[in-house]
Amino acid sequence: MPDSIALRASIVIGERSRSFRFLVRLVERLPVLALPAWHRFRTQPIDARDITELLAACATTELSGRALDAGGPDILTYGEMITEIAELLLVNRPSVRLGVSATPVAARIAAAVAREDPELVLPLMEGLQWDLLADGDDAAELLGVELHPFTAAVEHALGEWEETEPLRAR
Repeated sequence: MPDSIALRASIVIGERSRSFRFLVRLVERLPVLALPAWHRFRTQPIDARDITELLAACATTELSGRALDAGGPDILTYGEMITEIAELLLVNRPSVRLGVSATPVAARIAAAVAREDPELVLPLMEGLQWDLLADGDDAAELLGVELHPFTAAVEHALGEWEETEPLRAR
């Protein structure tokens, strides 16, 4: 649409982000983190606060009619992201790196462990099969938004989450 801007992001780190909550629940509930073959692929998770700022900036910019990538400042593998979440939850979870990815079966098991809808988890896990990095125009640079690093995003999201619901792992 000519008078709109599309923002594309991989994973949003926020207390209400279902994909983030799913990862936290897995780390909380699994005694050993089984990391399928997709653990090596990279992504650019972005803080929910940054997405909010980007959306607000879109309302006052002359960049309409464009699609912008909204990637966070840190590039992490999915395995690194899960390990960092475990560290910030203050849990010591050993991890096992698997050489295969049985996504349909793994998604159903992960959904049951996290008590999440398998119809949400399956497409999320299918999207982990390759790098998901910002490509092309950088939304933050074009819109003048300073981004939070991954660790700060997770700490903030966990803190906000704990204001309404205790986390088992902390």
